[in-house]
Amino acid sequence: MIYILSSLSLIVGFVVGWLTAERYLAFMTKTEHEFDELFEENPHPELYNKKGQIDKGEYITMVFDPGFDPEQWDPETDIELLD
Repeated sequence: MIYILSSLSLIVGFVVGWLTAERYLAFMTKTEHEFDELFEENPHPELYNKKGQIDKGEYITMVFDPGFDPEQWDPETDIELLD
């Protein structure tokens, strides 16, 4: 009886370890896009390509201060590039 339980525990442990290792490797090798959270929570229609899949290309982020008035904006003095 003990041999059967030992063999069964070994097989179950091997299978569970294998499946856990596969999930861990998939988790560690996943590359995240900078805007993955936005793609999942609020996908805008312009993010989709012709096939209906989200295009995870390069995007520009624009942050406007509260109270921003586009009429008073001067591109010569108000543009700040961040690296």
